[in-house]
Formats: sequence, C-alpha cells, structure tokens
Amino acid sequence: MTDFDRLPAFPGGTPADGSYNAGPMLADDTLHPTAEDARMTLYTGADGNDMLRYAGMLREAGFVGVTESDTPAYFAVGGAKGDTRVYAYLTKSTGEVRVILDPPGSDWTRLSGGEGSGTEEICQYALYYDPENGHSPTTTNCGMFYMVKLADNSLFLIDGGDELQCSEEAVSGMYRFLRDFTGVPEGERMRIAGWFFTHAHGDHMAACIRLLRTYPDAFEVERVLFNFPSYDVVRGGHDAAPAAVLKATLRDYAPGALAVKLHSGMTFTLAGTKFEVLYTHEDSVRPEDPAVYPFRDFNCTSTVLKMTTRSGNTVMWLGDTNVETEALVKGTVPAEAWKSDAVQIAHHCFNYLSDLYPMIDADWAMLPNSYFGGHTPENEPKRREVEACLRDPGNIWYEDKTTVFRFEDGEYKVVRELDRVGGEHDGVDLLGRKVR
Repeated sequence: MTDFDRLPAFPGGTPADGSYNAGPMLADDTLHPTAEDARMTLYTGADGNDMLRYAGMLREAGFVGVTESDTPAYFAVGGAKGDTRVYAYLTKSTGEVRVILDPPGSDWTRLSGGEGSGTEEICQYALYYDPENGHSPTTTNCGMFYMVKLADNSLFLIDGGDELQCSEEAVSGMYRFLRDFTGVPEGERMRIAGWFFTHAHGDHMAACIRLLRTYPDAFEVERVLFNFPSYDVVRGGHDAAPAAVLKATLRDYAPGALAVKLHSGMTFTLAGTKFEVLYTHEDSVRPEDPAVYPFRDFNCTSTVLKMTTRSGNTVMWLGDTNVETEALVKGTVPAEAWKSDAVQIAHHCFNYLSDLYPMIDADWAMLPNSYFGGHTPENEPKRREVEACLRDPGNIWYEDKTTVFRFEDGEYKVVRELDRVGGEHDGVDLLGRKVR
C-alpha cells in the first residue's frame, strides 16, 4: 500500500509516472527523508469539473472540512481524514493537477483568523551589509527582514536576515523595535499571527532563531508558514545547518504554533489582510520526470506571496525569485494577478526579472540591500529595470534604515524612519554562544 492509496483516485486527466517528495514542515530531513515529508503526484489534461468531482469524492470517502478555492490561476480542493491531509490544485492554464499528501498537522483550514479596526503598517527593517558589497567573516551582502503590523496589532513577519546580521546588539535592537512597533509592554507577549519564510537560505531566517531563543517569553507565535523542498531532492542549494536550527527553534520555542506548508492557490486572511500564494517549488515539477526538482537555482524555491491590505492596496513578496521561476509563472499566473502597488525587489537586486516587474507594475519598491549594494556596477542595471516600472524612480527604499510605511489615500507613505542598530557580527552564533 502506498501513501496515495489512502486517497480517492483523482477522477480525471492522465497520471504521471512517479511522485515528488515535497519535504516536511518542522522535521529535520537533512540526514534522510522523514515520515512527515509531503508527497505529490501529478495529472495532465484535467479541468475544473474534475476538481469538483474530486471534492465530492473526498466528502464521500469521509474527509471533513473539504474546501474549494477558485483564483485566477488555480482551482484547489482539500480535506482531512484523521492524520491524512490532502490538498489538490489545478493550474488552469496548463490543465495540470498536483495532488499533495500534506505533513501531519499542516491544517490550512485554520490559517485565517483575527479581526481588527486598525491600519496595517509595513516595515522594511534595517540590517548591516558589507560596505564593499561582499562577504567577510563578520559581514555579508544579502539578507532581508520585513514586519507587518496587522489591524489587530499582531505581527506578520517575513524572513529574518543572516546570522552575521544578528549580533547581540542587532537582536536587542530588533526586540526593542518590535516592542515599540506594537506598543505591547514588557511582561506581555507580542502576538506573531504568522512568521513566513520565503525559502531555506540562511540569510532569511536568523532573526527568528535569535529572537525566540534570546527572549523566550516575549512572543506568542501562532502560525509558521513556508514550503521548503526536501533536502534529499534539492540537496545542492539548502543551507542545511541554519534550516535545521530554525526548525528546532520553532519546535522548542513555538510548540503551540500552527505549522502550515503553503501551496499555490491557497488564500488566507489575518485580521482583514489577505494573502495569496502565487508560486511554490512544487509548480516547477514536470510530469515527464515528477521525482525531480528541475530548476538549477535554489532561489527559485522561494514561495511568492501577494498581500492585500484592508484598504485594498497590494504588496508582492518575491523572496529571492529568479529567472527560471519568472519563465514558468508567465504562463501559469495571469498578468492581472501580479499587479501590485508595492514590490519587494527579488534576490537583493542580484538578478533581472525583465518580464515580471512590468507585470507587477508597482509604484513603490523596497530593496533588501544597502544603498551601496543596490548601486554597484553589477546591480545598477537590475535596479534600473525596477525603477523603470515605478511611478517615480525615487520611490525605492533600502535597508540602510528601518522604514515604516502605511497606505493612505492611495499613497505608500513613510510614517517613520530609524537608524540601523548593530554593525559587524560579534561572534555570537545562532544558539547565542560566543564562538570567536
């Protein structure tokens, strides 16, 4: 009996020969695959009627909480039966269906929650970048950390920078800023409605590790959201050690958090702010060879998330999206779904996205790199590519300063700017130990 024998057989299309290990959630799979790894099968030549039939079959088979979701790019259904959780989505433009057996506990039906009357604020948090746009034992030229204060004063955090950007001084500054940002006094826990990680590179996760371990009683982490691929399948690009420490930290310091593996077509709302998953690494897998992750660049495992505020304004979170992803999504996600008011520039401005930025057509941009890093000879033309799409070329902000934005009257207004806290790394590792 295979894992998929627990599911009704998909009623339409042609099944691909083989399956894809889509990776676990919080289990450490760096030594070997785990029992919690998600598995995915593919079908070609399917349509929306097949998806509706499958939803009915799940209900008849005793699956509960069966949901249907229809977005411009995807039609998705899912449900649960005991520890078995299935999520299936149709890519409308290709007729491909991906049926995923999710890790235990990955309950996307509980993703949404909260309500509030406030206005969201979006923060691009300042990190220390190498002054020569390079790397040294105490500096790096990449990393990003974004914070969204939701309408109920809870936080939606995105990534968290590199270990070299998380000295004790820097982490203390992050903590003090979050206290100030939320107004939650000492002795009370700050609510993290969701901590979203775009992909499993070390320069996108260190702040979570350091903050939760340094201030274990300061935060209530309600949701952990990402879709990291299997280390066994995509071995070449993982930053295995920090990813393993991140997962251990979340297991130990956020044991009550709902941990959900995001998939394309998922939508959820937190305190009135809507999030849509436009791409994950699973979209790249081909029916001709469904056991293989086909892209060369691990940055293309970045999950792409579109955020819509309560006022209807939109922000596109690209992580480190690269050109292989761009080539795919041009044909799978309609251009109108990409249109956004603001964009996080992908991959620290290290690569072009010559077709995607015009589709996003943002008026404002946030660059997760220093001003110097965004203006080096190699990055200059990539930055100008983004600026050409903006309402004004000056509508771009860098992580030299902590900048807080708010959408007001159709504008992306800067409401606060603060100096960066922390410089070169002090030799304190992710576990808080002095190692040099």
